[in-house]
Amino acid sequence: MSNFMFGGSALALDIGARAHQALSAGDVVQINPLVGSTDDGMTTQDCVVGTGPVQIAPVGVVLGSSGKSSFVTGEDVLIRVLGIVDAAFAGAVTAGHVAIMTNAARTLTSAGNATWAANSNSVHIVAVAHETLAGAGTAQVYFNGLGSWG
Repeated sequence: MSNFMFGGSALALDIGARAHQALSAGDVVQINPLVGSTDDGMTTQDCVVGTGPVQIAPVGVVLGSSGKSSFVTGEDVLIRVLGIVDAAFAGAVTAGHVAIMTNAARTLTSAGNATWAANSNSVHIVAVAHETLAGAGTAQVYFNGLGSWG
């Protein structure tokens, strides 16, 4: 019998990655799923929605700490793929609304209501907002960056 247990009300999943360019805590990024001469399956990239291999790539929010909130290209980062996290928003958001990622954005956008359905070719629902923001900034969300879409 295992003594491995999860605490709290939900699982949190963080994974290590390497910054593809300068990143800040709260940025939404994706793991580049391609492995080549410059990619090793661990490097981040700006979010790409609805095309090819990136449909199965994990998406996450860059985590920081009280002493570290910015990261340079090539630096190791930790990203929250599943669980509660403070994520960057491009504009206003209302608590309880879903949040979406779009192509080439490192911020989330409010989708307006919790029953909104994503267009798989241009956007992907990744979070539910826990806080209301009047404009751009960071807000606590429940994030799920493990989904795939076709």
